[in-house]
Amino acid sequence: MAPLQQTALFNTALAALGVQVTRSDAPCGPVYVQRRGFLPSLASRAPACIADAPMRPRLVNAEARGAAAALRACGYTAILTPAHVAELDLSPPLPDLHAALHGKWRNRLTTARKRLSASHDVAHRAFDPARDGWLLKAEAAQQRTRRYRGYPPALTRLMHEVEPKALRLFTLHERRDPIAAMLFVRHGSMATYHIGWNSPEGRKLAAHHLLLWEAIRALRARGVQMLDLGTVETERSAGLARFKLGSGARARPLGGTWLRWRQSLRT
Repeated sequence: MAPLQQTALFNTALAALGVQVTRSDAPCGPVYVQRRGFLPSLASRAPACIADAPMRPRLVNAEARGAAAALRACGYTAILTPAHVAELDLSPPLPDLHAALHGKWRNRLTTARKRLSASHDVAHRAFDPARDGWLLKAEAAQQRTRRYRGYPPALTRLMHEVEPKALRLFTLHERRDPIAAMLFVRHGSMATYHIGWNSPEGRKLAAHHLLLWEAIRALRARGVQMLDLGTVETERSAGLARFKLGSGARARPLGGTWLRWRQSLRT
């Protein structure tokens, strides 16, 4: 189960954006390396076998802590400590997943269900850029307001072009007006959280608790075994971290960021 950053879907879309993408065949399978302008080559969420790939990038964001020895042996030096990602195993039975919800999270889900009225509609379907452009505009505005950097809207559109059924949108509407949304990318037996948006009305309803639980049910029914909810930052985004971990996800450390100082025949 490769992370989204190491899939053909993601990297084909990146290449269409003008990023230089190289596929390097390692013993464990393909590893994708990106290069943007004058920046060093980078393998994001790369497996440990990147050390045995025909091409070694200057920078490696390792997927697992076990990659350290192999990277050191190839001349890499750790420059950043590991980030953590929230991963939710969807293979247990649904009642077990519900029981694994943290108490406050489960209570908010129950309360949200009770607050729904006949004017509300919870739904999910394949993402359609022509129909759902409002979400991409809302995400761009959200990035500016909250001052964070996310993927550009063009990448979402291009992933849809590469694989139209890979992106699935979960929404809560009130009288046909969207008040909350969550977008996921399906890749193999994994799915990755991609975009989330919430209105003041949606926050009052705990809409994202409803939508994430609906996503857990729907993605599991479609064969997804692991849900990647993205990075967990307990200092800068404590509330978001509690939301992710409250769903029953576990925080897993990645392998840190590594730099190869010395040039070699493998660039």
